[in-house]
Formats: sequence, structure tokens, C-alpha cells
Amino acid sequence: MFHLALYSSSIGPSAALAQVTQVADPVIAPAGNGFLVGVLSKLMRVAGVGTDLTRAQLNSASLRDFAPFDVNPVNVGTAIESPARLCRFDDNPIPLAVNEELDAFAVQSNVGAQLARVAVWFADMPVRPFTGRMFTVRWTNATALVANAWTAFTPTLDNGIPSGSFAIVGARAISAGGLFFRFIPRGGTPNRPGGFAYQTQDGASFDGQRYGEMGEWMRFTNTTIPSIEMFSGLADATQQGYLDLVQVG
Repeated sequence: MFHLALYSSSIGPSAALAQVTQVADPVIAPAGNGFLVGVLSKLMRVAGVGTDLTRAQLNSASLRDFAPFDVNPVNVGTAIESPARLCRFDDNPIPLAVNEELDAFAVQSNVGAQLARVAVWFADMPVRPFTGRMFTVRWTNATALVANAWTAFTPTLDNGIPSGSFAIVGARAISAGGLFFRFIPRGGTPNRPGGFAYQTQDGASFDGQRYGEMGEWMRFTNTTIPSIEMFSGLADATQQGYLDLVQVG
């Protein structure tokens, strides 16, 4: 299982690293301006995005046993690049210490202050890709998103799915200012798995988010379809996406 958490704040122009503040998260507790590492104590992925972002870094006591983790490449601009720039450790996640503070820092080159975002995927074990019969359903939504914050909504599926239980084994989300998305389960584990959101239909999906590459994200029944949270840089009015599913019961 995994959980997507996010740091986002405005930082000034400087050659020195500036701290990026955690975005309030209902699953992972805050610690200072960072997150308190929980039971999902392995770092599976990390990505930075900002208009003139030049550098991003993660820091914690256990990382400093070796060196703070510098994130490179980063996504430069107001959108996730195509293909997405990220650091992936799906097969060999980096262990963190439970209950330590994990902080994020960044550098940007503009003459004025700009928003910097650092996304972190926490996991409990290496990714186990799913292989088997999958099918994909499209969803749509029309919610006015709050810019630079997580906004929750209930997606509408284009087609009904059979009665039973399903596992999400891949997903894609598209919105005019979308940067990240994650699922909110209805019952079961509280973790909110997610990934990159794209702003156009042709945003490349070479990020491992589709067709079982990241294994099983979460499970639900046809009567408890999960809600979605999206983090956008704009007050988007419409959203759409795709779910890759496998029936498990």
C-alpha cells in the first residue's frame, strides 16, 4: 500500500535551500513544517514542481546518516512535464525511521517569490506489479477546485461496473491546472494512494501509474466508489480521468 503526501508553499529567490511547508494531511501527522513518518515508512517516489524550480531536497535524521536526498530531475513550469520528472524507487524504496520528521526544501531562480511543490509517496514495501485481466473505465466531474489545495469530489463513471469488489491497479487524472490527485477510501485503510495529474489529453503517462505497474492501489465495491482529491494550481471547473480495475470479488 502507499500514500501520496504533498509539501507546497511560496519561497523567495535565493541560491540557498528554503523550506517548503507540508500541506495538511488527514493520514500523516505534521511535525514542524514537515511530516511525521508513520507506519508507511519507506520512500517510494518523490517529485518536485515549480515555475522556475532549480532544486528540491528531502531531509530527515535517517537520511542524514548518509546525506540529505536531492531530487533531480524536477518538473520546471506550472504543469507536470511530459513525461513526468520524478525519482522512482518502486523496487527498492528508501527506508525512513518511524516517528522522525521528514522535511522538504527547494530553490527557485525567479526574481520574485514563487510556489514550490514537493510530492512524496510513502509505502510499506516494494511495489509488486499486477498482471492479469484488467479493464478501464472513464470518469468525469464538474467541481470548482480550490487553487493550491486538496479538493475532494465524487467522480461519475461513464459506465456502470458489475456488482462486486474491485482493485484499482492504475489511474489517470486530467484537469486544466491539475498537478496531483489521490483517492479517498470509503472504509478500510485510511491511506490515500495517488499520482500525477495532467493538464492535457496528450500528457505522456510514462510515470508507471497505469495498467498494474504500481501494483494494487486500493479496493472498493461497486456501491462504495472512492472519492478523489485533486491538487491544482488553478480553480479548475471540470475534471476527468480513467481507472484501471480488476474484479477481485
